[in-house]
Amino acid sequence: MTTELARQLQPYYQDFKVHERLLLSGHSHQAWPDVAKQGILECYQHAAEHIDDKWQFAFQKAERVKAFYESLLGEPGAQITLGSSTHELILRFLSDLDCFKSPNKKPIRIVTTDGEFHSMRRQLNRLKDLNIDIQTLPVHPTHTLAQRLIEAVDANTDAVMVSAVFYGTSEIFEDIGHVAHHAYSKGVPCLVDAYHALNVIPFNIKDKQLEHAFIMSGGYKYCQAGEGNCMLRIPENYQGSPIITGWFAEFNVLEQAPGEVKYAKGSSAFSGSTYDPVSHYRAAAVFDFFKSQRLTPEKLREISQQQIAFLSDGIKSQPKLSQHFTFSAHSIARNAGFLALTTKNANQWATQLNTHGVQCDSRGQQLRLGPAPYVSFAQLTQAITIMDKISLSMT
Repeated sequence: MTTELARQLQPYYQDFKVHERLLLSGHSHQAWPDVAKQGILECYQHAAEHIDDKWQFAFQKAERVKAFYESLLGEPGAQITLGSSTHELILRFLSDLDCFKSPNKKPIRIVTTDGEFHSMRRQLNRLKDLNIDIQTLPVHPTHTLAQRLIEAVDANTDAVMVSAVFYGTSEIFEDIGHVAHHAYSKGVPCLVDAYHALNVIPFNIKDKQLEHAFIMSGGYKYCQAGEGNCMLRIPENYQGSPIITGWFAEFNVLEQAPGEVKYAKGSSAFSGSTYDPVSHYRAAAVFDFFKSQRLTPEKLREISQQQIAFLSDGIKSQPKLSQHFTFSAHSIARNAGFLALTTKNANQWATQLNTHGVQCDSRGQQLRLGPAPYVSFAQLTQAITIMDKISLSMT
């Protein structure tokens, strides 16, 4: 199925030359289909023709982007706000916490893990310097993580921030719904980073028991939409008033006295300000392409699982190659969109592979190999062969 689909898809990615290149960077930056260029050009044309009136068209594109994310979450009409980066959405979430809006003598306490992506990790670490208690729980052992998080989240906790898939290991946090439900029962806001989940594994929020959670993700990776397409899903009937607020958040405010700061309803309260709309034009074109090719999360999950298993089995079948790595303890069924191989030389491996034409990356001691729907079995085999040759010169 993978080879057949890859052969079907590759002609639509001529500009990225996916048929010629070994792109195992799908967990970081997937290739864009050629229709993305048409979206970019349409944005330019609308600006040229309509000048400042272009925004009526830009907002239509933004609504189409939101609708795509709603479909991935299985929540038609979801309260979604868009942002250029996950970092700005993290800041809006944090600035909406009661502890920041109504400071009191109680120490601020946020619970998270040591498996979070750089934007969240760095920002939370910086908050420690303001005497904010950031309780960071180790991800491993993962089979006890949910219970440890639940035990850490109490009435004195101001927020819990955790990933649905851990960006270093690709392991799916299956019990994240239990954590989110417990946080809700304690009146604690829960932010779920779903960037490594959305559009590579089915992520229906009802099935995941995440109806009461804030969910953050974006289009740079598995959605093939490029930069500037991040999203924050707001729980239904939640009314926020974040301190970090842009003027778009008052678009629908009917009356506001001079000097007063009011907020629109629902997700609009978390809106930002003027942005470059080209990202949404590009994304809307790509999402229409996904629909035309029937690339549903279920289909993409099936393809990804085949590719990950093929890569893992292929590397294990090469004795000299496989001895360089420790394979993840979790099963393929619990694995998301990339294969993580543990080695103390992860960065050296990534450098060598990129030098030999295999695009990939590393995080700490994890070599990360991320296929995509347009990658064929033949290309995966070629990548394994290159890895085997490199292994002869690695210590």
